[in-house]
Amino acid sequence: MKDPVHDEILFDDSLLWDLVNVPAVQRLRRIRQLGTSYLTFHGAEHTRFAHSLGAYETMRRVLYHLQRECGWPKDRRDERLALSAALLHDVGHGPFSHTFESVLGIHHEEWTYRIILEDYELRKTLDGVDSDFALDLVSILRKEGRFPAIEALISSQLDVDRMDYMLRDAQATGVSYGRFELARLIRSLTMTDGRIYVKSSSLHTVEQYLLARYFMYVQVYLHPVTVGSDVLVEKILTRVRDLMSEESRVEVPDALARVLAPAGTDVAAYVRLDEAVLVYAFHLWSEAEDAILRDLSTRFLHRKLFAPVVREDPSQIDLAALRTTAKAMGFHPDYYVSQRQCIIPGYDVLGQGITLIGANGDMVDLSQASKLIRTLVPSRENRLFLPKEMLEESAGSLGRRARSIVYSRP
Repeated sequence: MKDPVHDEILFDDSLLWDLVNVPAVQRLRRIRQLGTSYLTFHGAEHTRFAHSLGAYETMRRVLYHLQRECGWPKDRRDERLALSAALLHDVGHGPFSHTFESVLGIHHEEWTYRIILEDYELRKTLDGVDSDFALDLVSILRKEGRFPAIEALISSQLDVDRMDYMLRDAQATGVSYGRFELARLIRSLTMTDGRIYVKSSSLHTVEQYLLARYFMYVQVYLHPVTVGSDVLVEKILTRVRDLMSEESRVEVPDALARVLAPAGTDVAAYVRLDEAVLVYAFHLWSEAEDAILRDLSTRFLHRKLFAPVVREDPSQIDLAALRTTAKAMGFHPDYYVSQRQCIIPGYDVLGQGITLIGANGDMVDLSQASKLIRTLVPSRENRLFLPKEMLEESAGSLGRRARSIVYSRP
């Protein structure tokens, strides 16, 4: 298969090709990789499906390197587990991804586990290897410690997931600071005693990768406009759920209604849900009887997003005053005034760090070897989101009141 990031994606195992063609995996073609980021970066139309293939291909290349250099994996089953985990790691994502899961209160990883175990066609394909293969896959994705090397390659601070999505997202959004040398990074990996390490000689290659990750979060993943569009989607779905709980009249596509229902849903219903369903619902709601739902949906479809304001944590008094002002201007504060704290990740020394190994076998954490990486500490940025109309000069005295609250400093 041709790919814009890896050039070619190779399949030489019928199991992996069969997995690609399972409907639950094909569904990822209809879910964007970067959620609402296409409203900020118009090229960000790539899908979870493309990323899943890319993560698989990255894993394939990593395994080829480790097999030649370290003789791992030792058997075909472990190789298949690693490749299948890379291909299926995102199968549980819903439409607009992390925004959707914040409304449901269920992380996409939980859906991934359930789909692997409960989706009929996917489970049937996996059971074709053996009756424990699907269970072992879930064990890897849950990081239960039975397959430490595969788990590290799937989810750590240096994994095939990040290796692919950073390059793919940088290309789609048109930014250059998310790029790094993938082939050199793969060659930096080695294995000792069943654990994955990075060669000390590859220090600067790993620094490049982590700096690229930092800038992608700052400039792309947590872009204020993108976070604001995520907030708008969240408020639309919250309003629909509130109307459903009040038994108010609102038209909801069946696939979405079953997922939003208080009792939850089964896997068969969840895999029917994609972004096409959600966007269709937004069109329905742009003509809804409920004024709030109608306005929020229209804002999203026409890209009239909330204004993002970066500021220090507002006091409870300021937030209460802003909500009161919004209400006086005709905006229900529960749906039109939001606060978000965005965490910009750095290098997590306390988590599963990256260990360098020298030619003599000496090991050291990356942060101890690199002054640069020690500066990449997590940071927090507080943001307020509200309609732009509230801050415009034409809003009169209420607008001046809103601006004085929003732009004040504690």
